[in-house]
Amino acid sequence: MKLLVLPFLAIALLGCTAFTAGNQRPAFDVKLIGVWTGEYLEEGGTLKRWTQTRNADGTYTIEFSFTEKDDTAQSFSESGRWWIKDGLFHEIASPEKGHPDKYRYSFKKKDCVSFVLVESEGFAEEEDSYVFSECLEADLPPANFGKSI
Repeated sequence: MKLLVLPFLAIALLGCTAFTAGNQRPAFDVKLIGVWTGEYLEEGGTLKRWTQTRNADGTYTIEFSFTEKDDTAQSFSESGRWWIKDGLFHEIASPEKGHPDKYRYSFKKKDCVSFVLVESEGFAEEEDSYVFSECLEADLPPANFGKSI
């Protein structure tokens, strides 16, 4: 009899764990929702500019423009998911492969945020190896995650 109860108990416990994990929502910092612009000048002289739209549902899109020293330019876009965990900003491009990039972030000015890359592709980065800022261009409406309290 005990042998029959044990498998059912194990299945029930695994089901509860999956149910609990499935209902957990990622955390978002509402101050990061909106349309943001930034730029970064690489050591080699390439100027990277972008406009990123972070939505309240945890999705994002970025439109990039890279201009080389000889004025040749290229543009491309990226989309994916973002969230906050353990006080760090996480971002992963779709299709989701590998690990998310992780950044420390802080608001230095009212509508500008600074990012410091701390981990990329699952590997720790050197202190202050990639630091950039973005400034808010437009707010977006907050998400509606169901009934209000």
